[in-house]
Amino acid sequence: MSALPVYDAVLLPGAVVEERSVRLSAWCAEFAPAEFTLRTGELYPHISLYMANFESARLGEACEALRLIGERTPEIPLEGGHFAANDQGMFELFYRKTGAVTRLQEDLLAALGPLRTGLRERDPVGRVLAEHRLVAPPEARANLDRHGYDEIGELFRPHITMTRFRERGLQVPAELLPPARSFDEVYRTLALCVMGEHGTCTEVVEVVELGSAA
Repeated sequence: MSALPVYDAVLLPGAVVEERSVRLSAWCAEFAPAEFTLRTGELYPHISLYMANFESARLGEACEALRLIGERTPEIPLEGGHFAANDQGMFELFYRKTGAVTRLQEDLLAALGPLRTGLRERDPVGRVLAEHRLVAPPEARANLDRHGYDEIGELFRPHITMTRFRERGLQVPAELLPPARSFDEVYRTLALCVMGEHGTCTEVVEVVELGSAA
């Protein structure tokens, strides 16, 4: 098992979508008991692209790779698709996947994957990955074995996790939620963050504005 810190390469929303995410997360905690609430400057709303362990000696390389990718990648428009909660209690806004965001993930995998150390100890829902990979579906297992991260390719569904309900599988009535399209965003910020429990981002380590080298 690795005790290394886990990092998450993410897209961060602009101020409007960030504020809407924080507000919706707080509403969710009023709707039902929750494991966490997003907070500006503490638990950052984000779209995860790649989670990995990096040793301190490789962190500088990882940050430099992230900067180079971000500088050459144009800003990425994404359209809100739908809200859903899964059987692990995660309540999420899913965006419609595009070629642009998929290419960004692929670029990050190619640059950051060789820098990672081993397999993360646990995934965002708390499963021990060394054990979970043994029973994971074939594509998820292949992604874990090759990249140390499962949500790649067909399994990549860009989303913001608003909260995690303590009642696993709890669903929120659609009529109580804002329109998914109100979270439409042109994503301009790529970042490397320290991961906390439940897949949260607790600290921004490196940030780059997309397309800044253009």
